[in-house]
Amino acid sequence: MSTNQEKSFIATLSTRYGYPHFPKLTYGRKVTTPRPDYEAFTFSHHLDVSNYLFLKPDVAPDALTLYFRCLDDYYTIYIFTPGEYYYRTISREEKDFLNAYATEDGDQTTFNLLNAKGNIITLDQIETDTPTVRIQTRSGALLCAGQSRNKHDPRVGTFVRTNSNRSAGVLDFKLNILKRNVPY
Repeated sequence: MSTNQEKSFIATLSTRYGYPHFPKLTYGRKVTTPRPDYEAFTFSHHLDVSNYLFLKPDVAPDALTLYFRCLDDYYTIYIFTPGEYYYRTISREEKDFLNAYATEDGDQTTFNLLNAKGNIITLDQIETDTPTVRIQTRSGALLCAGQSRNKHDPRVGTFVRTNSNRSAGVLDFKLNILKRNVPY
């Protein structure tokens, strides 16, 4: 596999559900919310979601700046927002949520960008008139707007998930590309 500087870029994202953010990065502290799914054997009805990726309409559009590093036609997504999450990667946890992981933790999730027809694309196929892209994991799971058994938590927003059975629908991301051909 080869790193493709010509296909790597820095961008912010938006969706119809809002802008992506990590609660701890946004609020500067640990954040808990009611568990999104029913779990029979648990000691707590709340979950620490500080490192979970959410979508929220009232966070700043640039609350999360991301670096999409291309290897062949797969992207590793790094967090480029200054602070404690800088250069962590966005990866899928053992269930279906996306979290911020330290790069030394190994085994980062890689993603494909898809056009409206579901074809894999890279930066060289994304023009300023490309309205939206979909993002899928290497295993083919599309990023979705999560739904849960409890009502929407206005403090954190909507979970980003990969399990389509537990989602409100596939996410269409609008890319705001800040810099193309980034060599990091």
